[in-house]
Amino acid sequence: MFLPNNQNRAARYAWLFLLALITGYSVPVIAAQPASYDVEIVVFAYRNVAANGEQWSTAVPQNSASAGHYNDGQVQELPVGAYQLNSISNGLRQSSSYSVLFHRAWRQPAYDEANAVDLPVHAVATSGKNTIEGSVRLIRERFLHLDADLLMMSTGNYNPVMDVNTAPAARVYSLQEKRRIKSKVTHYFDHPAFGMIARVTPYYSPEESLQLEQADQPEVIEE
Repeated sequence: MFLPNNQNRAARYAWLFLLALITGYSVPVIAAQPASYDVEIVVFAYRNVAANGEQWSTAVPQNSASAGHYNDGQVQELPVGAYQLNSISNGLRQSSSYSVLFHRAWRQPAYDEANAVDLPVHAVATSGKNTIEGSVRLIRERFLHLDADLLMMSTGNYNPVMDVNTAPAARVYSLQEKRRIKSKVTHYFDHPAFGMIARVTPYYSPEESLQLEQADQPEVIEE
């Protein structure tokens, strides 16, 4: 019997389970897609932005609410010791060319695009010159996607001529990108004024990890 792609997997599992009940044969453990992922992002700004006549700034958009929200306990902040991008973040901090604005990692469920939820990103640089606002959204369908929608509001001195009696005008830079990603791979979201580095790692509960280990074990045939 032919079934569409989005149905045949569940049907195969059902037939395998029914076959096991009827015949008494064992069925190998089949690991499902992970329900949760560890997401880590580093947002940084370039200290010296040379506009060279190009316009990257944008108008400040109106605040928009996310399409949904996670219930309490669904998003778990990860300790710094569990971060995987520390070496990259530390390298950026030690460089005179970059300023790290935001570095966090958390564990969250992953849903399809219709049910995915924006997770807020907010940070103010210690210098007070740059502010990051926006969100990231993790989507899991046939492929894994990570969407970034970030604004950097900067009061850095980018204008060659400025009245000393006038406060520096804030410029707003927008980074909007929808990207198909691979898990356990470091991805770079680029913008001439700032950027984001992200890494998404599947999380398996201890029970799921045990099932994966058992599924990977070679079958022992007694003679």
